Amino acid sequence: MTSIGDIAIRSPRGMGDGEALDLGNATAEWITAPHVPHGWDNGFLFERGTGTLLCGDLFTQPGRGEVALTTDDILGPSEAFRAVMDYYSHSPDTGAVLNRLAALEPRVLACMHGSAWRGDGGAKLKDLAAALER
Repeated sequence: MTSIGDIAIRSPRGMGDGEALDLGNATAEWITAPHVPHGWDNGFLFERGTGTLLCGDLFTQPGRGEVALTTDDILGPSEAFRAVMDYYSHSPDTGAVLNRLAALEPRVLACMHGSAWRGDGGAKLKDLAAALER
């Protein structure tokens, strides 16, 4: 059950891990990621054509995200924010999940909080995994 079921024009459709959904002009793949960074029901969508990973709270940045898309550092501000309020669950599978996401080689990391980032997303996800190991 989801809260969307009572207001949408059609029933919601759940996706299994690795399942792709053809959206017409785009294809979205669901990656199940329980407890990464938090929440048992967490997961991520990856849009293959643009290489965009909707990465939720992985790189939460403080502030309003004045710049929609940046090439500036997002890991430093995200780690500074996490140092104050560590919202990660620190699951034993976190490193493996981040490496799986890195293997997708995303070109855009679409963050839920803060600016989206363009660049070598695989490297940025590996940098995040290394920061979480410290």
